[in-house]
Amino acid sequence: MDKQPLLPTSEQSQQHYRVPEGYFDQLEERIMARLPEVSRPSESEQAPARPSLWVRVRPIVYLAAVFVSMNLVFRVFHSTTRPEQTASRVATERSTEDQDEAYSTYYAEYGAEIATQDAHEYLFADGDLAMPADYTTSSY
Repeated sequence: MDKQPLLPTSEQSQQHYRVPEGYFDQLEERIMARLPEVSRPSESEQAPARPSLWVRVRPIVYLAAVFVSMNLVFRVFHSTTRPEQTASRVATERSTEDQDEAYSTYYAEYGAEIATQDAHEYLFADGDLAMPADYTTSSY
């Protein structure tokens, strides 16, 4: 039983893969003859294409948008405090203000006392003035 009676012979199948003689020799000339003539400017006449303003500014605008959005996100998360935290923060600020005032008063008084002691030492260093008994006796 012959199942391939309609298949072509090997000579017949090789005819499909042949190119006519001299086909590629004149191929470029035939293609160019079919194309319409278009006046193209030469490369020296063409001005380089300059990108539009939006194309040049777009990266900067995107970067600015990222920074603004990050700033807003940080502000939202940072400002979300509970009333208890706010009250304790105010109390802490008040107590630190009171402490600062107490420290400044203490140092002002301390400075005045030191200045008085320096004045006494200066006055009684000459020996002309009456000196207290503690200063006159020496145990050298």
